[in-house]
Amino acid sequence: MTMQTNGDMTFDEFRAFLSETLGVAEAALTPDTHFLADLAVDSLKMVELMLQFELQLGTKVSSDAAWDILTVGDAYEFYQQQVQATPAAGA
Repeated sequence: MTMQTNGDMTFDEFRAFLSETLGVAEAALTPDTHFLADLAVDSLKMVELMLQFELQLGTKVSSDAAWDILTVGDAYEFYQQQVQATPAAGA
């Protein structure tokens, strides 16, 4: 099940989204959690995560941006930037 939102997610909601997408416990996801070093998220799983971001945000995630996302905090910051840059539906 993919979490659908109509706007900005809090960090806790974002953490729940990551937990579901990656299949890891929410408690393991802090802003400093490193996807590769701490969670052993391989490149295929990262691609899946980026695809989920694209579905969530309704926008394309560039490969350059994806390479910059190393931690949960990086991912949340990226999400926040995209939400702010994307006009609200019906606006």
